[in-house]
Amino acid sequence: MEKIEGKDGSFDIVDNVVTVLEKDSRGFQMFTYGITGIGLMTALYRIRPFAKFSNPMRVPAQFIKKQTVLRGTAARIEPGTASVILVDHTPLVPLPRFGKSKYLPVKIAGVDINGHGISWLSTIVQGNTIEFIPIRKTKDFLDCTVKMSQKDQEPLDVGKELVKLGFGTVGQLPSIPEDKLLESYKKTLESAQNWAKSKRNGQWHFLIPPTFTWRLRNLLESKLHPRT
Repeated sequence: MEKIEGKDGSFDIVDNVVTVLEKDSRGFQMFTYGITGIGLMTALYRIRPFAKFSNPMRVPAQFIKKQTVLRGTAARIEPGTASVILVDHTPLVPLPRFGKSKYLPVKIAGVDINGHGISWLSTIVQGNTIEFIPIRKTKDFLDCTVKMSQKDQEPLDVGKELVKLGFGTVGQLPSIPEDKLLESYKKTLESAQNWAKSKRNGQWHFLIPPTFTWRLRNLLESKLHPRT
């Protein structure tokens, strides 16, 4: 068979390396282990299984790009201009840690929370396990969709529930072209807000005057389902 050689003699170099490794089985094993080790280290670096995040800027950009689900406990609720959940993040592979825990500030994406919303979060969400998918990071917080685990039930979409109760309104969301998850989330929030307005829930009770239809519906509901 005719031997094809690159102009720079690269074929000969590769051929010689393969020949040496074939003759030296131990060397071949070490070479294989080395390649495997490099692949493993690269994979570990990408998924960061031992990393416990407390600084939003340290969350890898690829976690946002791949919409990686993170988990943790909602330690407490921090009110302010951008109300956030201070999360005790749980690494994929938890390791014993010493000292005081540092919390990751997580903002519920696309929701402007009012005072009643802060109280609701403190009562319902605080202390529970949550799952959050980062969609944007800033130096102050990690913008995320947030769901809370519930026993024997589907996880609760925290942002949707806040808006549905009238404890928050639909705010700005990052514009990411062709992001189906984000587009679906936005539609979910808008639908929840329309429902809250129709029911005059939360802050909408004071912002929207009661219509004749609303009064009639409430009257019928009170007759059909009287409070005990």
